[in-house]
Amino acid sequence: MSSPLYEDDVECSGAAAAEVATTNAAKTPASKPSFLRKWGPALIAVAGVIVVNAILLGPTGSKVPPLSHRQLTAKSMREERTQAVLDMDWDHEADLKRGLHNMQGSRNLSEADGGVMEYTRRRHRFLGEYVHVDVSGEFSLFGKLTITAIYFAFWVFLMFPNWFLPIGRPGIALGGGLSMVVVRYVLLVLGHGPSFDAPKVIILEPLFLLFGLMLTTIYLEKMERGGLFDKLRDSLDDPVNWKRSAKIMLMSTIGSAAVMNDSVVLIFSGVVVDLCVRHKVANSLPYLLSLATTANTGSALTMTGNPQNILIVSLAYDDISWTEFLMNMVIPVTAASIINAVMLFLYYSGELFPGSSGFFECFGIIFSGNRTPEMLAQEHAYHARNVAKQTDVEEQSGGWSIWSKIQIVLITIFLICFAVGLDVCVTSICAGAILMVLAAWKRQHYDPKPQLIEYDAEGNALPPKKMYDMDGNEIEPEEEELVTESETTLTEVDYGLLMLFIGQFILIGSFDDTGVPQGFFSLAMGGCAEQMTSVPCVYWFVLVITILSNVASNVPVVQMLAATFPYATPYDWVQVAFSATIAGNLTMLGSAANMIVAFQAAKVGDRTFTSERHAPFGIPSTILSLYAGTFLLSTIHFAPECSAKLGECDEEA
Repeated sequence: MSSPLYEDDVECSGAAAAEVATTNAAKTPASKPSFLRKWGPALIAVAGVIVVNAILLGPTGSKVPPLSHRQLTAKSMREERTQAVLDMDWDHEADLKRGLHNMQGSRNLSEADGGVMEYTRRRHRFLGEYVHVDVSGEFSLFGKLTITAIYFAFWVFLMFPNWFLPIGRPGIALGGGLSMVVVRYVLLVLGHGPSFDAPKVIILEPLFLLFGLMLTTIYLEKMERGGLFDKLRDSLDDPVNWKRSAKIMLMSTIGSAAVMNDSVVLIFSGVVVDLCVRHKVANSLPYLLSLATTANTGSALTMTGNPQNILIVSLAYDDISWTEFLMNMVIPVTAASIINAVMLFLYYSGELFPGSSGFFECFGIIFSGNRTPEMLAQEHAYHARNVAKQTDVEEQSGGWSIWSKIQIVLITIFLICFAVGLDVCVTSICAGAILMVLAAWKRQHYDPKPQLIEYDAEGNALPPKKMYDMDGNEIEPEEEELVTESETTLTEVDYGLLMLFIGQFILIGSFDDTGVPQGFFSLAMGGCAEQMTSVPCVYWFVLVITILSNVASNVPVVQMLAATFPYATPYDWVQVAFSATIAGNLTMLGSAANMIVAFQAAKVGDRTFTSERHAPFGIPSTILSLYAGTFLLSTIHFAPECSAKLGECDEEA
């Protein structure tokens, strides 16, 4: 069975290129797939979504159900609470002394502190860096059109960076952010727009968390050769292509749920490319997609899996615990993972099941252990290559060293701190700092010192050179300068990725100020705006979230929803978290993890992971996973559909 994308994506090198060319020539001449063959599944998936929503809501939205008594009551309570908060007197200086401290601590304020009303007031005052302030009315039409044009221009640059100057996505995003700051100032001077507080739209928590996780994972990787990280890396290898892809998907799913998807793909993108080179695969795209798509899907499982989930639990009006989030996500994420894996195997059956002749034979290979002649040849070649290395590998791997055991203990503590609800940013940075100190001590007191010995042309060691001063006295050699962490491991932190996030925050923050994304959301939702997570509106809602997440990115979409619906229920936020995360698989720009995979793979010479090759698989896979998971989440969930702090749950009781 041949993949509809296989011929278009093949990028061969060396012996693999010759072998694939010979095989294809023996069968049928290679031809570029037609438009319908390549984009047909995506077009069918998009048409299916439109048909489903038209059936549920009517072609013009005429079937949108009226608001129920519970929804009308909740709407009234939200409006009353907002008005009461706005009417309250407030002392900014007193709030700075007591309110900010409480906002950073427990949400369960005592009655002495004003209880829920005081919490609501402080939330409005002190979450200014998160709660969007509507300034769209201060823009002229020219100002809105200018900002929108700049945003979409840089969106195109980020989507297709190789079409223009070779600047790279971090440089493009940062340039776009700086351009937006300059243009906003010009608009302010000309009277076409308000002032722009750029630092206010840069969300620090995802940046802190990403830096901490990069620091932690880099030190786990670099601390010891042949240690814990190398053992994990070697476990991904397998002579059977589909098993290797399945191992990558399993590792990526579990790792992303535990330590955030961006850090997982940051480290393992190069590993996946190395495995492809080692096995001389003709097309590395299915393996990179195995990593990227499951990293996004798996990250939806926990509140620490990605930046938007972390932001959601920070912005939610009611508390959402780590375990509550996990319990709600297990079923839909499992279903989405299975759908994504099955579609990946189908799309790339030519690469993952070489020699297979059809759909049913592929499943027979998976479940009955059958082998095609091509697969047997690959296994024999793999084992033949490893016979010579086996002895050396056994000698080098002397079991679990003390450093590997220390790493396991630190990782266990790290995950426990996440699970009990400690601040994820502080936890990740502390873990990285501890590993940094441990690595520095290991290098200074434990690792063997490098021997700076020079040799002659015949390989004989030369005596150390002696130096003399003007009077003929021997000059004592200076002590060897210590190599610091700043010169070694810390240089491997991907600061360009942090610049990419900062630039995107500025670009999208300015775009949100125009009110265009919010206007699109209100217009698109129509009568479903006040019942967005109720059936049948929820299916239209997740489609709108998917589009916005790929146009304006998922983190800013969460910011926008928090400003538009400040009293959203825990179930509302769980549904947003699932749809915004799965939507990241739709296009290359839908998720930072996708861009990290492309960026890291390109750094080691693999440029197969592009927007044009991602979308034909990403669109149908994302739509099927999203709608199946949404159906399961709307049917089986444990998060309340009412706000306890607002008093909605008391009304229902």
